[in-house]
Amino acid sequence: AHIPDVNETVVGEVSLTTLTNRQYCVVLDPVDPVTGKNQLGKRELRKGERIFFLRPGERLEAGIQNIYILGSEEALLLRAREAFTEPSGDPKKPGTRHMPGDRWMIYGPCDYTPSVEVEVLERRTTSKSSRIFPAT
Repeated sequence: AHIPDVNETVVGEVSLTTLTNRQYCVVLDPVDPVTGKNQLGKRELRKGERIFFLRPGERLEAGIQNIYILGSEEALLLRAREAFTEPSGDPKKPGTRHMPGDRWMIYGPCDYTPSVEVEVLERRTTSKSSRIFPAT
């Protein structure tokens, strides 16, 4: 709680952002913890059990979102927003390099939280008769 002084003016209230262990959000123009200035044009992924206030200039890209929980007959069609290397599960193997506009699919069963470099285009399921995913 804060009681404003005579020389202070309340400009607005800031709401608390709460994430469960099955939620994530993307913060636009996050504040650099070292300089205290907004990193304009940057995006920052925040996930897991977390409670925080948005700092001045920060905003949520699409609100609080649930992670994707894929069953054994489900997949996500993804597209790279920018160039990045997706880490492999094995530290001895190099990761997969994606260029802007590249499209690929991730198959279930798994829990998936998209990184800031990835855009989820659609969720797909297999048809019961053919057991293959529909073509793009």
